[in-house]
Amino acid sequence: MRKNILFIGVCILFTGLVALTAGAQEEPAMPENFVVFEEMVSPADMPAFYEAQAKVVELWKKHGMDIPVYCYYTDESAYYWVVPIKNFAAIDELFKKSGEVSAKMKEDGFDGTKAFRDLSTVNTSVINWKKDLSYHPEGQTGEQTFKGYDEWTFMYLRQGHEEELTEAFKKMIDFYDSIPESHDWDVYSMTFGYDTPCWIIMRQGESRAAMRKFDEELNKKYREKLNEIWAEIGPHLRKMKKINGWYWRGWSQPWEAGE
Repeated sequence: MRKNILFIGVCILFTGLVALTAGAQEEPAMPENFVVFEEMVSPADMPAFYEAQAKVVELWKKHGMDIPVYCYYTDESAYYWVVPIKNFAAIDELFKKSGEVSAKMKEDGFDGTKAFRDLSTVNTSVINWKKDLSYHPEGQTGEQTFKGYDEWTFMYLRQGHEEELTEAFKKMIDFYDSIPESHDWDVYSMTFGYDTPCWIIMRQGESRAAMRKFDEELNKKYREKLNEIWAEIGPHLRKMKKINGWYWRGWSQPWEAGE
């Protein structure tokens, strides 16, 4: 699954959304489970990838796909396709119908196997929104804000350290409750995927520069307390990495103008 070509991921994504149309309308504003398709593209192949994927989006629109698809691109030449699902059973339905969508695209004169040959590889994972550790003090919990710039911190946990890390995060929430500065984030747990256990902390901002400025000012004012909090988090991690990205409006559904 981690080495599928892009077209397979696209078919899964498209068919799964169509299959879940009726049920998704009953979901809350903020779903709790998501399938994430990470499309990794070589920089040299980006023009061809862009052209092929733009055609796929055109076909999604033509066939009336009306289920949310959140698309992000990163500074590591990768795209994240984030699809809300009800449960693991829904994933089986995604794979089951991938062949049907392939046939529909071919009827439109688009052969995905040829179009995406050697353009990318796909990592697939399932993540769960950890509502109790996510932080939205201004009351926007349960909403998708899509500010533009996104930062993902991947925390790879030591086996069996979930409870300790949970307590450390609760202390971090208590700290931010005690200061006047406004901050927010979402925490996701990878329930299926490569190199688990893993938590993903997602932050949003107007721009990378604005987020860096906020972090610098916060660190300057509360350096000692923040170091104390991170000193409690660190021992429970095997490794950690940050990825910068941006919300891609033109390839997200509901369809929006712009990129």
